[in-house]
Amino acid sequence: MTKFIPGASLLVVLLALFNSSYTYSIEVKITIGEWQPFIGKKLPGYGVVPHIITEIFSKYDIQVVYGFYPWSRSYKYVQQGEWHASAIWGKTEERAKDCYFSDVVYSGESVLFFLKDRPLAWSADRESLYKLKNITIGLSRGSAKGELLKKAEQQGLIKYTIGADKVSTFRMLLAKRFDALDENKAVGLNIMYTQLTKQQRSQIRYTQNYEQWNYYLIFSKKIDKNIEFLALFNKGLEEIKKTGEYDKFWKDFERGKFSSGEVP
Repeated sequence: MTKFIPGASLLVVLLALFNSSYTYSIEVKITIGEWQPFIGKKLPGYGVVPHIITEIFSKYDIQVVYGFYPWSRSYKYVQQGEWHASAIWGKTEERAKDCYFSDVVYSGESVLFFLKDRPLAWSADRESLYKLKNITIGLSRGSAKGELLKKAEQQGLIKYTIGADKVSTFRMLLAKRFDALDENKAVGLNIMYTQLTKQQRSQIRYTQNYEQWNYYLIFSKKIDKNIEFLALFNKGLEEIKKTGEYDKFWKDFERGKFSSGEVP
């Protein structure tokens, strides 16, 4: 059984181990599932999220082996200790019984996209809901409504128009079929840079985020070595955030670098 070593001491031991002159052949096996546009079997580097994870582990000469499975099976393999880890998941009490959670890998931000010539006066707080009165908000089919806006809908302040998919809802926004589009910020920017022209993008603005979800790399508690992998991953994640690499990866994503399409 791996003994617990406090914070800084553990990292010193691990870094000495993984960076010694001896040649190690180390693999970490991570299950993932399709989650466009962040993760995909046909995306460059399997998408921005796996790319970030791979970059972090590569700093310690650790090779990442990915396995694509349905999400339920991905979790089961980690829960049972058949795979080291899975990316990426929200934190719940139930999952915390089976897994260690890394530091935050990705924070999903929900915003409202709107047209420059139809400005939206909203500061994304509860009192400002009343500024949204009598407006219509677009939402792509299958997308969840944010709690704040769901409450506004229940109060009769706003109403929704549902689009067939995420790209078509942006085209509906440009056609002024509704007043604002409810979408994940990173997803929306990625669509703008990969599916819209520069002239179309110039017409669109977005609010500050009104809701946020955090996602993590989860490690099976049934694998002793995962305590070491977790510590190294968190250290590497902290470093790329400090150096600006992390922000650059997400800027590249927004501009289509990790998309199967080309930036127009």
